[in-house]
Amino acid sequence: MELTTNVPNLESMSECSLKHYDAIYMGMPYCWDYEGSFSSGNDIEEGVELLRELGKKAYLSLYAAPRNKDLERVFYVVELGLDAKVDAFEVFNLGVAKKIKDEYDARVHLGGLANVYTTSTAELLYSLGIDRIMPAYELPIEDIEKIKEVGVEIEVVIHGKIPLGISHECFVRRFEEVVGKRCPKLCKEKLWFKSEDLVLKPFGQVTLSGKDVCMYEHLEKLNFVDAARIEALSERVGYREEVGRIYRKRIEKGFDKKDFLKLIELAEIGLCHGFYFNKAGQIYVSR
Repeated sequence: MELTTNVPNLESMSECSLKHYDAIYMGMPYCWDYEGSFSSGNDIEEGVELLRELGKKAYLSLYAAPRNKDLERVFYVVELGLDAKVDAFEVFNLGVAKKIKDEYDARVHLGGLANVYTTSTAELLYSLGIDRIMPAYELPIEDIEKIKEVGVEIEVVIHGKIPLGISHECFVRRFEEVVGKRCPKLCKEKLWFKSEDLVLKPFGQVTLSGKDVCMYEHLEKLNFVDAARIEALSERVGYREEVGRIYRKRIEKGFDKKDFLKLIELAEIGLCHGFYFNKAGQIYVSR
């Protein structure tokens, strides 16, 4: 099981924060304007070189919600990634994915916001050469396992805040006057949408779950997947390193109650299981 995480920019890369991971998704795909984002074409060669020195695979995340006017810029970033010899592109748009396979014959990982729900869709994508799929975040384990039977590689989120929806409008910019900071600094502030017991986290153009999806207690149920991701794009300094340490130890040595309690401590709003167990996204199911 390959352990992966995501890092938005060169500034966020360090040996200590990445040492527990096998591969890194470079970029912040939910906003063109995120400061220094690899997804916008910044510092890609330098990022890949650093990851090579650390012995990590380098995957480049492309902008997640492109319109026609964005395509020239998207493929400019693809060209930069090809020049830097990234190991794969994370793509959320099927047209972009097909063009990368057809014209560049590069490795493509289809991200969770591409909304792959069924084995028939996975079969089509696999026939087009898509190398890895992150199934839709709303799927339970048994549906994900069915998709794996198609033969394509599968990646899932095992910890962190999952994307619940994306828009072409930046939600966060609505709060510039209230917070007193403007883009691109605003995304580094803690912002929450709260309605009674429901808490969500706005982050650029995406809305994230407020609670951290946590599969620490149930990791064996996902032994069939090829890659397991720690979602850390919106997290504070130290989160990526500590959660990575805990899951690396979990994969190699098994369950440790102290580590599980540390994950509870790190989750500001609490833990949940998303939709893995056919429950509402906010619920946590103890083993």
